[in-house]
Amino acid sequence: MPVMQTPEFRYLCTYRADFSEPQQMIGKAHFGRRMIAVLTGGVVEGERLNGRVVPGGGDWATIDDNDTLRLDARVTFETHDGALIYLSYRGVLRPMPKVREFSLRGGPKTDEERKQIYFRTAPIFETGDQRYSWLNNIVTIGMGESIGGAVRYDVFEVL
Repeated sequence: MPVMQTPEFRYLCTYRADFSEPQQMIGKAHFGRRMIAVLTGGVVEGERLNGRVVPGGGDWATIDDNDTLRLDARVTFETHDGALIYLSYRGVLRPMPKVREFSLRGGPKTDEERKQIYFRTAPIFETGDQRYSWLNNIVTIGMGESIGGAVRYDVFEVL
C-alpha cells in the first residue's frame, strides 16, 4: 500500500467581510433557494497580506433542501500598499438552523459551538500586481464563521 501524504498548511490571513442586511432572497429555483449578499466592506489582516475588503463584491449562495448553504463568492481586496487582489471561492456552510442561531448572537462563542458548524471554502486568488503575484500560484482553504452581518475567514495556504 502506498504511503499517503498528509497536507501541511501555512497561515495566510484572516479577513472579515461585512454584508448588507437583509440579503436578497430570490426564492426556490433549480439549484435551491437563491440568496444574494452584497459586501459593504471589511478588513484583511495577516503576516503576508493586509488591507481592506472593497465594497461591491458578494455571495450568490444557494440553500438546498438539507439546509446546506453552498457559497459562490467574489471579493476584491485592496492591500495596505495599494494592490488590488481578486478572489473567488466556492464552499459549504451547514447546518443553517444552527448557523442562524449562533449568528443572531454574534457567532459561535466556544470551541464546542464552532465544532457544530461546518464552514469551509476554497479561495482562488488573482492579481496583476507583481508584489503579490505569488498568490496566483497557490492553493488555499478557508475556515469561516458567520458573525452576524459579517463572515470571518482564516485562510491557509496548502503547502
